[in-house]
Amino acid sequence: MPKFRQVHVWPDTGFAERPWWDDPDVDSFVRISRGICEAYSQALPGLALVARASVMRLDATTWHRPRPTLDAPLEETVEARPWYTGAGQEHGWVGVPVGFATLPTDQKRRMSLRIVHHGVSGLAPALGWDPVVLTGALHHVEARGFRYCSEGPWKSAPDRRHRARAVAGISDEGFGHVHVEVVTAAGELVVRSEHFDAAYHGDDLVRGCKGLRWDGSARVSMDPFGFTWTDQHRQIVVDLNGGHAGVPHSARR
Repeated sequence: MPKFRQVHVWPDTGFAERPWWDDPDVDSFVRISRGICEAYSQALPGLALVARASVMRLDATTWHRPRPTLDAPLEETVEARPWYTGAGQEHGWVGVPVGFATLPTDQKRRMSLRIVHHGVSGLAPALGWDPVVLTGALHHVEARGFRYCSEGPWKSAPDRRHRARAVAGISDEGFGHVHVEVVTAAGELVVRSEHFDAAYHGDDLVRGCKGLRWDGSARVSMDPFGFTWTDQHRQIVVDLNGGHAGVPHSARR
């Protein structure tokens, strides 16, 4: 039996220059939920929940009832499928509250987390989970400030004079970004690069951060999209002798 490890809201990506969905409330919800879902999913593997599928999809575009108000109970906002279709993932639906797009950002994050958590909790009766266990994922997101963040391992330069790591996150607009930090062997900050465009999926961001490498003792490089093959046009390069170069992060942070 697989272990439950991920939840995501659909659609889970789109273009920076135009809405991910025509309705502004849905567009705002799916964007800000990108980071919330990845932060929530960070904690799921550690809960060791046995499941029928390892992934749950919460669809925010096919709600067939009147959309709820902002103060509606969660039971009127999220519906989880109580049966399994064998399609490789669990399913649920979200009725994005009318007016969601007008909320302050911090309230959007909190409401998004409540919706996602309620959707995942809806699987508990069918799968025999103790829903209290899922509060571990809820508290993980709260403790991280309702934001997704992944820090790569520190890697020492060949001459051991410096260490470097990559730190990734997901913006409230739903796009991944990463920056590189270089410190001395004693831990004094030498360089903190600007933010660069990166993958939007947590697994890819983790892989990209782990892939950071030293090219000699004064140059660090990485692929922010987590690919193992090298694309020189997408490489982030930090040169201690000449600054850093790459593709700056274009979405709002």
